[in-house]
Amino acid sequence: MNAKSEKTSLKPIVTTAERPIDRLLDIMAYLRTSTDGCAWTKDQTHKSLTPYLIEESHETADTIDQGKTGDALRDELGDVLLQIVFHAEIARERKAFDFDGVAQAIVDKLERRYPTILGDEPNTLKTPEEIDRRWEEIKALERAKKGVTKEDSILDEISHGLPALVRSAKLKGRAAKAGWEWPDVSMLLDKISEEVGELRHEIEASDVDKRKVMAEFGDMMFMMVDFARFHGFDAEDALRETNNRFERRFRFMEQGLNASGKGLTNSSREERIHWWNEAKAAEKKAAQK
Repeated sequence: MNAKSEKTSLKPIVTTAERPIDRLLDIMAYLRTSTDGCAWTKDQTHKSLTPYLIEESHETADTIDQGKTGDALRDELGDVLLQIVFHAEIARERKAFDFDGVAQAIVDKLERRYPTILGDEPNTLKTPEEIDRRWEEIKALERAKKGVTKEDSILDEISHGLPALVRSAKLKGRAAKAGWEWPDVSMLLDKISEEVGELRHEIEASDVDKRKVMAEFGDMMFMMVDFARFHGFDAEDALRETNNRFERRFRFMEQGLNASGKGLTNSSREERIHWWNEAKAAEKKAAQK
């Protein structure tokens, strides 16, 4: 029995599926279609599940950030896989596609985009830069086949549903590959300084306009994201690591204050800064081991 089968009355516990993925597909089909299935699961749609897919993806990224690359990562990846299977089952029920179709689509894409490794082209591309250029050439051909012409924007296929930091990096990354790139980091830093100055100008105005402050703040953030992209790291990753670092130091400060009989509300700024610096020193010492 598998998810493609019309027979969904048997309880999953008696399925004859041998591979865990087939077992998972059977369970999802049963939960969705059996009269003895799950009412909540049956009620879900692609749209209602979207927040869960995003949440599970972020939890997986957080697990990796914490260095938990064993059982914890396995479990989080399982949660992400469940979301994919969930969406595939909903699509199967409306006869759009199924899980095998999802897998086949990514197989086809990889074979198409790696012609020098998985296809008929000579395997002469050895550096990441050479492979990336060929990848982008193939993506351009794919866009052309979809009817995207030179009159269309190269930014058209960048989803508006992406997190803002991720979308910023993709927008500028696509533009950079088309030639709209900084000649050097000095000019980029100058632009960041310019945006900081414009933000300062707005917040120091005699009549502060919140919309203008927000616009200048957005410009500054965009430039910071572009700085990360220019240097080959992801702004979302950097901010996530900073969040985690802040949390560790703040918890350390709380514990230090509590140990000295104080708390956040009845301690001085100097005492709080002392324990914050102690947290930083402890991190530095741990990194040197």
